[in-house]
Amino acid sequence: MYSAEPQTWLAIFMAALATYSLRAGGLLLGGKLPQKGRVSKALEALPGTILISLVTPSIFAEGPWGIAAACSTALVTYKMNNVFAGMVVGVAIVALQRNLAF
Repeated sequence: MYSAEPQTWLAIFMAALATYSLRAGGLLLGGKLPQKGRVSKALEALPGTILISLVTPSIFAEGPWGIAAACSTALVTYKMNNVFAGMVVGVAIVALQRNLAF
């Protein structure tokens, strides 16, 4: 039978406490955030900026083909109003580039 050391249990407990605190804090403080103004607009834009910050390194790691795929994804999504179709186009461009070794 596995027996963890006290430091392991302390680390698990502290991680759980931190996670719960962040979630509970968000729920408790969410109603107190401004509903109008600059802060509200910044909070509304936050999910998009986080997504961009996560995807941008991968785009530039693929070089010109990654940039072409990202631009194509944005264009198809905008024109067709369909995120899934845009993603399929972007993935297809990168897959073709990798498999055909351009």
